[in-house]
Amino acid sequence: MFLNRKIMHLNTVLKRFPQPIPRMQLYHTNPDYVPLLDIIKRRKNEAKRSILVQVKSQESAAELYSYCTSEIGSIKEMFNFYNQNNKSFPNYYVVEFEKESSVNKVISSSVHIETDKANSTIPVTSPFLWFSGPRNGVPKSSSNLIDVSQVPIYKEPDEAGREINRTVSFNKQLVRLSVCNEIPESHTRVRFLLCRQIEIILQGMFHHCSVLPFGSSVNGFGQKHGDQDMVLLLNGLNSVVVDESSKSDSRLVFHSKSNSYGGDKGQTRRYCDQVANLIKGFLPGCQDVNSILFARVPIIKYRQELAGIDCDLCMNSASGLLMSCLLHLLSGMDWRVRPLASFVKQWAKSKKLVKDVRPTNYFTNFTLIMLVVCYLQQVHKMLPSISELNELGEASDRYMCEDNLQVRFLHNVGPLMSDLNQIFNSPAPDVFELLHGFFAFYSEFNFNLKQLNPVTGLTEPKNSGWIHSSAMNIINPLDTSQNVSYNINQAAVRHFTERCRESRKLCDALVNNQEGLLIADVLAGNTNTSEKELQFTLLKIRDIGGLARTKRDTPSKELKQTDNEKDDISLDISRLVLSKENSEGSEPTSTNYKRPNNEREKIIRSSSNRKRPVFHNKF
Repeated sequence: MFLNRKIMHLNTVLKRFPQPIPRMQLYHTNPDYVPLLDIIKRRKNEAKRSILVQVKSQESAAELYSYCTSEIGSIKEMFNFYNQNNKSFPNYYVVEFEKESSVNKVISSSVHIETDKANSTIPVTSPFLWFSGPRNGVPKSSSNLIDVSQVPIYKEPDEAGREINRTVSFNKQLVRLSVCNEIPESHTRVRFLLCRQIEIILQGMFHHCSVLPFGSSVNGFGQKHGDQDMVLLLNGLNSVVVDESSKSDSRLVFHSKSNSYGGDKGQTRRYCDQVANLIKGFLPGCQDVNSILFARVPIIKYRQELAGIDCDLCMNSASGLLMSCLLHLLSGMDWRVRPLASFVKQWAKSKKLVKDVRPTNYFTNFTLIMLVVCYLQQVHKMLPSISELNELGEASDRYMCEDNLQVRFLHNVGPLMSDLNQIFNSPAPDVFELLHGFFAFYSEFNFNLKQLNPVTGLTEPKNSGWIHSSAMNIINPLDTSQNVSYNINQAAVRHFTERCRESRKLCDALVNNQEGLLIADVLAGNTNTSEKELQFTLLKIRDIGGLARTKRDTPSKELKQTDNEKDDISLDISRLVLSKENSEGSEPTSTNYKRPNNEREKIIRSSSNRKRPVFHNKF
């Protein structure tokens, strides 16, 4: 018996998929680009062969593997998942079997918790389980257990190679920061199982339905602790494909109910409400279910406690998925795109340009990514214009969304990467140089007179008469009638421009003086930096002298100096935004920025009981 398990384990190792799903390549661009829809299809097949099992500890891997191989079927690989929000039992394993039939066997043979009738549980079946002790109370003999070193557990990339220290260049620091923020393989597997959990409860009625992830979790710009955005397509992705050759020519047609009232929007709202009730009433781990039915796109928000992930589920709206395909394509055009965008998001958050509340008048991650895309299109010709991709699109690339939005950009850009990216084979500029250029480009950009158009890849005169015009205009790359940055107000734009100017000056000073500094501390105000380290950083910058505040940079009120003070050079901490207060999360200030409602703020700060006073508006 033990020998058979050894042989089964060896066969499992030999049969492992030889080509892992591509991740970010360091310091070179992978020419074998795989379109996002192909990756999603492959990931969904993995999820159909997988289950998520909660265990007592990581040491349970050997016992779980032995049980599954002997009672269920051959295991391809296991992935350790740690839910930091669960303090009692945070350890899970994603178990991927060789065959989907093994998962069906798990579903049919697993049991529910035995309770008295007064406190009975709902006997729902899903791929989310936990590994109990032996049912007969007799522990398994240790001689029958396989050694844990022989269990096919996926090992994440070595964390030691990701450590960021002061001895490496800013370019390498930026790349390592991006790698550290990547979504681990185990988390990706769990996210696709979240989609699978929804599919299972609906496929009895909607056989062709498909729940697909979109947004930051799949577009190449996501981070480990982000939300999970999903779209439910009741008739699968084929419902939005324009190419007739991919559709069935069957003469047998289903009877179905027609949409009798409320139109498409009303029907979607009713479907959302019913699905939300199913999730709330039956799915294990789903808590705080909330339906937002009258939003522009109705969504269901809930938290999956077993995975520790906040989820947003929308219905019959494939435009978000196709936008993710476009962003994934752009992030794969060059290895430098992701590290640059990753740090810009971190920088923006540290400068209070991104707020946690929604809706917001400040920046979103999507807006920041589009700013990076437009900069790379115009300055470095690293990314193609969307119109160029549209011209190259084939029949299989055409989609028609439910809101009549037509999408036709080329999805598989692998064979044409060197043509679409003019610096594809050039090692310069590196990521730090791109970041420096990003700050320089937007520190001088006049958003009052100009707008960004990623469709043409150009800067255009601002159309102030446009119905969707706002303080910042960025044309939506898929729906040109929409403004990506419509929500952003004038104060946020001014704040963004000022922070870009400060960071540009800082980069000017640091171009040839990178030794002993951490770029995350200098530019993004890393909150983990100790006071002593922060003082060390400031002293290094002061020694460089590139950010010294001279007479020319000093406001008019401060020009009244003595003769001895005129030639004095001092470090303007407020312009660096690197004070101790800022490292603790306070809002950065600028010498040219006037905070509104000063009198009201003084009353709040001077309040003895620290409570915000109430102001009554007079109409």
